[in-house]
Order: sequence, then C-alpha cells, then structure tokens
Amino acid sequence: MKYKKLTLGFLLIGAISMLIMSTPYFETANAGILKYKILKDTPWYRMTFLIHILFGLFAILSGPLQFMGSIIRRKPIHKTLGYIYTLGVFIASISGLVIAQFAMGGITTQVGFSIMSLLWFSSLIIALQQIYAGNIKAHKRWMTISYAITFSAITQRSILLLAFIPTVSFMPVYQLSSWLSWMINLTIVLVFMPAEASRPRINQLVKE
Repeated sequence: MKYKKLTLGFLLIGAISMLIMSTPYFETANAGILKYKILKDTPWYRMTFLIHILFGLFAILSGPLQFMGSIIRRKPIHKTLGYIYTLGVFIASISGLVIAQFAMGGITTQVGFSIMSLLWFSSLIIALQQIYAGNIKAHKRWMTISYAITFSAITQRSILLLAFIPTVSFMPVYQLSSWLSWMINLTIVLVFMPAEASRPRINQLVKE
C-alpha cells in the first residue's frame, strides 16, 4: 500500500511539473525546445505542436487519478476521466506522429518519436478493446502500459538534464532521449507489473 501511494505521488508530481513546464509554449514560439525548431514560425506546425502539448497534458494529468482506488470505485468519475484520457492520448499520439517527422536530430529522433507515438496509440486502442470485451484486468494492464508511454514526456526531460553537463553535447542526448524515454518506462512497467503469466508482451503493441 505504501509503495502504491509513493508511486501515485511520484506520478502526480511529474504530471504537475509537466503542466508548469508546458505553459510557456502557449505564450511564445521562443519557449523551451520549440525555439530551436526550424518550423517554429510555420502556422500549421506550431498549431500541431500546441495541440500535441495540450492534449498530452489532458492525458498526463488525468492518468494518475485513474489509479486511485477512491476514483476507481466511483464509476461515473472513473469513466469521465477515462474519456478525457482517451481523447488526450488519441489526439496527442496522432499529432505527435506528425511532428515527429520533423524532429531535430534527423532520422534517429524521427524514428524514435514515431515509434513512441505508434505504441502510444496502439496501447490505448488495445486497452479500449479489452474494456469493451469486459476484460477489466487486461484493460487495467494495457492502460498502465499506455500511461507509461504518456509519462515518457517526463522521462525524456529528465534525460535531457544530462545536456547541462559542460562536456556533454545537447544533440546526442536529445537523440538518445527519443528512444530511452519510452523504452525505460515500458521496461519498468513490464518487469514490475503483477500477474506475470498474463503480462502482455511488447510485440503485442504492434501486432494487435
């Protein structure tokens, strides 16, 4: 029980910190990493980028609440938050796939972020299929996987802190973060998720 509370607290802190870090993007095109992007002043790109951020925030903020026992027991609230999370991931993953094609760092980051977006979208679809089939346990497992990918936004920014080391260049770290951010999160979830016998394999994210 204590472990679950600590994990939930960690997720909530991460989600709130993401909200704080994302706010400047809606104020100026020179905020954060956006100011380094070639297409930052292109209307369609900036709009897609902001849509990705906005709906990503819906997902990352509503996600932790779904793991609270008090929320799960209140079905109307749980269902409403589920709709918010689903909408957030659905739009954020698609818009993320679009902007991934123009990511800094070339093909390395473009492929890394594209795979993450596809896995993000796929895990959500599988989770929805499971709940419509009445398989609550499988639905919970896949939603956990989905949120692990959602939380990659926090993991990536944590990895980017390495670039503050004087001898470390930013771009290699950024390229590495496009892969490690979601690989680390998925590894942690797939290793520590209960019910190993029924734990989904990573290749199901692509096959199903």
